[in-house]
Formats: sequence, structure tokens, C-alpha cells
Amino acid sequence: MNRFNKIIQKHNEMYQMGGGRRLLTKVLRRLIRWYYHCDIAGGAIIKGVYFCHEGFGVVIHPLAKIGSGTVIQHRVTIGEKETGCVPVIGKNCFIGAGAIVIGGIIIGDNVKIGAGSVVTKSIPDGCT
Repeated sequence: MNRFNKIIQKHNEMYQMGGGRRLLTKVLRRLIRWYYHCDIAGGAIIKGVYFCHEGFGVVIHPLAKIGSGTVIQHRVTIGEKETGCVPVIGKNCFIGAGAIVIGGIIIGDNVKIGAGSVVTKSIPDGCT
């Protein structure tokens, strides 16, 4: 696991703990945004997710849930299409560079999403 992934995991853990750590997590999120050019919200459930290319350009909504073992390439957007409709991504998925996953959809386990794809509908387990 590279340095970026360790920083993101630590930021996420501190955010989940809450309490007096809110100011520290806000500062850390701004540093991550400035240094790595990405916006990964602390509220997102991303334990065990690997970000390639130090997460360059990745944007993840605070309510997103991403399963462990998932690999996310650079410039990926995971967000909402309508208020409160956020994707749930299964375990061991691969999301290619520049992909956009939006809306209240469910991406199954072991799914591969190609580079530059725009995903707006649910995908069952094991599909490409």
C-alpha cells in the first residue's frame, strides 16, 4: 500500500471516529485536495480500497460505499445524480481511468468498469 492510500485510510478512520477530530480531518482533507488534486470525502466508506496514481483527480461523494479490494484509477468520479442517490460498489471491483459512476445504483462484486465509461444503471456480479 502506497503513502497516499495510507493517508486516505487514516483520514477516513479519523472522520468516522468523530468527536474533537473534525477540525483535524477538515485540515487534512484540504491538504489532500491541494497536494493530490483529488476530493475523497471522509464520510465515504472506503476501507481496503486501492487508489492508483495517488488518486489523482478522483472525486468520491461522502455517502458512497465502496467494497474492499476495489481498485480505482485516476480521474474517477463516484457521485450522486439526484439528492441522496449515491452508488454502492461491491468488493474486488476495478474502475478504469476517467470513469463516472453516478446515481443510486448498485455495482456487484468482481465488476470491471472500463476507462471513460459513464455508469448510470446497476451492474450484476462478475460483469465487465
